[in-house]
Amino acid sequence: MAKIKNTVLSFIYNQYLVIFFTITLSIKLFCVSTYVLKLTWSGQYWNSIIFSIFSLAFLLSPFYLIKKCKNKALTIVAFLISTLLVIDIIYFSYFSSLPSIGIVTAISQIKDVLPAIWELLEWWYLLYFADIIFVVFFGKQIQTTFRKIIDKNNIKDSNWKTSAIIIIILFSSCWLSLPLGCNKFKEVFEKDYDIVSTAQYYGVIGTHTVDIARFIQQEITIPSEDQIKEITDWIKKYKPQQPNSELNGIAKGKNVIIIQVESLGGFIINQKVDNKDITPNLNKFANSSYYFPNQRFLYGAGHTSDTDFTANLSYFPLDEAAIFVRYGRDDFTGLPKLMTKSGYSAYVYHGFNRNFWNRDSALKSIGYKKFYAADNYPKGTKINMGLNDGDFLANTADYIKDQPKPSFSYVITLSSHVPFATNKEIEEFGIDKSKYPNQVGGYIENINYTDRMIGKFFEKLKSYGIYDDSLIVIYGDHTPVLPSFKAGTIDYDSSSNQEKEVPLFIKLPKQKIGETVPNKGVHLDIMPTIIDLLGLKTNQLMFGKSLFDEDSDNFNDCPNQISTFSKLGDCEKSLRIEKSISSKIIQYNLFDKLPK
Repeated sequence: MAKIKNTVLSFIYNQYLVIFFTITLSIKLFCVSTYVLKLTWSGQYWNSIIFSIFSLAFLLSPFYLIKKCKNKALTIVAFLISTLLVIDIIYFSYFSSLPSIGIVTAISQIKDVLPAIWELLEWWYLLYFADIIFVVFFGKQIQTTFRKIIDKNNIKDSNWKTSAIIIIILFSSCWLSLPLGCNKFKEVFEKDYDIVSTAQYYGVIGTHTVDIARFIQQEITIPSEDQIKEITDWIKKYKPQQPNSELNGIAKGKNVIIIQVESLGGFIINQKVDNKDITPNLNKFANSSYYFPNQRFLYGAGHTSDTDFTANLSYFPLDEAAIFVRYGRDDFTGLPKLMTKSGYSAYVYHGFNRNFWNRDSALKSIGYKKFYAADNYPKGTKINMGLNDGDFLANTADYIKDQPKPSFSYVITLSSHVPFATNKEIEEFGIDKSKYPNQVGGYIENINYTDRMIGKFFEKLKSYGIYDDSLIVIYGDHTPVLPSFKAGTIDYDSSSNQEKEVPLFIKLPKQKIGETVPNKGVHLDIMPTIIDLLGLKTNQLMFGKSLFDEDSDNFNDCPNQISTFSKLGDCEKSLRIEKSISSKIIQYNLFDKLPK
C-alpha cells in the first residue's frame, strides 16, 4: 500500500501541471459549450462534452513523457488553447458562429475592425486565463512544496512506465469515446454541417479539428469528371424554371438601385422612442413599396460580404471560408453579369477600403464594371468604420445620375456599423443613451442618422428624375448584435426570431401604394425577385425564388423561410443537399461547367 501511495505522490509531483491544466481546460470547454454555444442538453450534448474532454486529455498526453522545458511548454500550450476559446467566445458573441480556419486568409483585415472587437471585450474573459496566471506566479512554490514532500518521505521519482500506463489509459478512453461521435462523422464531415452543428457532436476542440481536416481536404481535392457529372445531373433534375410571377416584367428596362443598410434590424422599423419615429423615412418608404418585415439573412465566415454574395448570386454562403477572400476570382454567374448582358451598366458604391473582404477583386468577378470605394469619394468625417453616410450617399446620388442608363447601382452603407459610436452630427435624435444597455443607445442614434441620410438621398434622386423611374430595393445585411432591451415601443428579445429578421423593401417604378408581406423569404430570393420584376431571361442556377412567385409546385417551403427545390420530402435533408451542391460549385469553380 505504501508503495502505491509513493508511486501516486511521485507521479503527481512530476505530472501535477499536466493534470492541473487538463482539469482547468476541461472546465473551460464545458463552460464554452454550455453557457456560450448553449448546446442542447441531451444525449448528443453529453457525447460532445465527453468527446471534447477526452480529446483534450489526449492532446496533452505527450507532456507526460516530456522532461526538458516541460512546464514552460505546457503553460504556453494551455495559454494558446485558452486564447482560442476566448476568440471563439468573442466571435460567437458577434456572429453566432465559431471561427473557421478559412478566415485566416482574411486576418490582414483585423486592423479595420479593431474598434468593434474592442467593444465586444468583457472583463470576465480574463477568468479564462486565471489558471495560467496562477501557474506563472505560484508554479515554482507548488513544485518546491511537492519536492519537500518527496524528499521527506524518501520517494523515488516515478519512471516512464507509469506515464506510459497513464497515456495508454487516456488513449483507450479516447478510443472508447469515439463511438459516441463516429456514427455521425461521415455525414457531418461530408455533408457540410455548419460549424456550430458540428460542435453539437464533437465539442469545441473536435470541431476545430474537423474544420482543419475539411479545409485540407478541400484544398487538395480536385473534382473528378464523375463528381462534376453527379452535380450537373442533380441540377438538370431539380433546378426550377425561370421565375415568372404576375408581376413579371413590370419594371422592364428600368433602373435598379439596391441599398444594403448596415445592421438594419427589422425590430427598429415603425418604432418610436420618446414619442419620435426612429426611422421616419424608411417607415414612409414602406408605405409606398412591398415591405417584407421578416426577411431572413444568411451569412457564413464572410459576414457582410456574404450578404453581398448571397443577394447578387442566390447561392449559399460558406460557413468555413469567406467566399470573397478565398474564392474571389471564381467565374461567378450572378445578377451583375446578367444585367450587363441585358444592356445595363453595373456599378458598386461603398465608402470604405476597396480591398476589405477582397471586394475589389470579387466584385469584378461577379460582374460589376466599376467599384466606387473610399478612394473615389471626397474626404469627409469618419463614422464608425468608414465615410459618414451623409457624404457617402450625397456623392453616390451624383455618381448614379451620371451612370449610363439603364443603370444597376449597388449601394452599401456603413455608418450604423459597430461599435455604434456617436458624435454631434449623429445625435440629432437626442435620446439619453445612459438609460439603455451597452451600445443600444448608440445603435438607435446611428440607425436614425442613416435613415435621415437615406431620406436626403431619395430627395436627390427625385430631383434628378431617377427615383420614380427606378426599381429600388432596400434591405438590412444582418441584425445588430445587441442584448435584449426595451426602449419606447421597442421590445427586443435577442433570443427570439427578432435576432434573425431584417426588413426588405421593394419599390416598383412609380409605385405609390405599398403592401406589407410578412414571413416570406431570405436573401437568396433577392436576385430571382429582381430578375422576375425586370422580365429578364436566364437559365442560371439560383437557390432562391421570386418573392412574388406563388407557384408552390416548384418549391418546398421549409422552416426559417428557406424554400428548397430538391423535393425530397424532408426539408432538412433537402437543404443540406442544396447547400452541399452550392458549396461544391463555389469551391471547385464550376460555374462555367453547369448546364445552361
